[in-house]
Amino acid sequence: MTATAPSNTLSAPSLSLGLPLLAVAGAVLGFVALQLAAFRIAGVFEYPLDDVYIHLAMASGMAGGTYGVNAGEAASAASSMLYPVLLTPFSGTEAQRMLPLVWNLVGLGLSAGLWGAILAQATLPRWLGMGLAALGPVLLNMPGVAFLGMEHSLHAAASLATMLGLWLFLQDGRIRIWLVAAMILSPLLRLEGLALSLAAAGAIALSRRPGAGMTLMVAAVAPVLACMAGLMALGLPPLPSSVLTKLTLSSSADGLLERVLVQLAANLLRPAGQLLAELLVVALVIAAALALAPVARRHRGDSGRNTSDSGWGPWILFVPTLAATAHLLQAQVGWLHRYEHYIIVTLVAGLALAVPQAGRVMRPVIVGIVVLSVLAAGAVWLPRLMTSYLWNPRAVHLQQAQMARFAQDFAREPVAVNDLGRVVWNNPDYVLDLWGLASDRARRIRIDDGAPAGWAGMLTAERGVRLAMVYDRWIGPGAGADWQRLATLTMASPRGVLGGYEVAFYATDPAAAPKLREALRAFAPTLPADARITIAPASPDPASPDPASPDPASPAGVSPSPTP
Repeated sequence: MTATAPSNTLSAPSLSLGLPLLAVAGAVLGFVALQLAAFRIAGVFEYPLDDVYIHLAMASGMAGGTYGVNAGEAASAASSMLYPVLLTPFSGTEAQRMLPLVWNLVGLGLSAGLWGAILAQATLPRWLGMGLAALGPVLLNMPGVAFLGMEHSLHAAASLATMLGLWLFLQDGRIRIWLVAAMILSPLLRLEGLALSLAAAGAIALSRRPGAGMTLMVAAVAPVLACMAGLMALGLPPLPSSVLTKLTLSSSADGLLERVLVQLAANLLRPAGQLLAELLVVALVIAAALALAPVARRHRGDSGRNTSDSGWGPWILFVPTLAATAHLLQAQVGWLHRYEHYIIVTLVAGLALAVPQAGRVMRPVIVGIVVLSVLAAGAVWLPRLMTSYLWNPRAVHLQQAQMARFAQDFAREPVAVNDLGRVVWNNPDYVLDLWGLASDRARRIRIDDGAPAGWAGMLTAERGVRLAMVYDRWIGPGAGADWQRLATLTMASPRGVLGGYEVAFYATDPAAAPKLREALRAFAPTLPADARITIAPASPDPASPDPASPDPASPAGVSPSPTP
């Protein structure tokens, strides 16, 4: 006699496509709504992050034969090893500018579809499964992360594929080819993915396929090591500059342990970091309970069967908790809520996959935790998305896009910046990155050498750069003593999260000031309605304020970290 599934549960075979399709529909609708709202606010299509253009510029450089953003100068400005490769087609054209949108739609569709497939495996009550499929992607911020245009949606998809593939392996011992692909691609999309891939490979090795697990470990690590070797062959550090720049937070700490504790404390100060830590602890407790359940049943003489009796079921929670621990200790949380997205979604997916392993008493508890986790993620992520991040495309259009227009269409000469992407993409002239993402020398002087007074002036003089467009408080006393302030770019009703709401224009060589002022006068009438340029009066004396002092009038929502 064949047992019939209860009517209130979802049968994975019968609804194997229903929940994924429902999840994809909910995610795409959320994404379209975000794009339409942002377009209405900005009046143009623009990405919420200037960092997208760093990857586009890296892709254009690779298409032209240079691993970097300036022709002939090697630089590892991108946060992802693989993402710039995906952006190389149609280099330097408007079609290339749309590639991040296309790839994020792909990543969003895959992430939502995998989320729906995971819910189907969880055999939840029908109404609950459908509700989590339709609303889960939005509450878990999948459309919000895809909205950014970065590599994080693809990374989340690779992480969810790793979880689903591992779950299926624990059931039948088969290693799917797409699981292998996900475990290899995840670290190439984001280095943080290496922890999840290695943990999953370890689970495979310790369960029933030790040889396969060790092979997967090598397969996940080898491409990353090859990329690092390639960077070193170019005379660059083995890690991308963006990764090294993010280590600034804990660089002043003495010793590895102190640096780890500083990073952990910084992450736990943020609501998303607190959510991640809470999910980690809950997942560990449930994993331990699932691991001990067979022992307790045998002690009671209970002969009932349960899927966790195999002993391998708890790995679906141990694996993401290992990766989550590594993220809290070594990676970042925040900056438009994109860094922690993959691991929070992965933990929630692990909790959902733990449902069918649990006994009758524990199962509703885990189901409740899954629901609360999704709701908590929405409470942490969505308010800031709707009240602040939605205005970022407007802010990028009024600031970085106008800086790019001035540099490329009016000044038409090399320029120094500390917010790189929009200015450097499609720019035929040299762009000096004072923050150090595209200049390892600038990064080392600013961080390793302690940013001595006049360091930015020294770099502009070395490169013959006569124009600088910077946030004063980021450069601090690094401005050259002879820099002359030319103008200030601001915006009406500033809103959104940027590195700053005021961009200072400087002539780093006083002899260039008259020409640059004339270019600014020609530029001013071409600005969009809400952008403002205030030209400073000509003066033979350096007009630089003390950049080390933050502007007391700076609006809320300004962050000092521009790293992708």
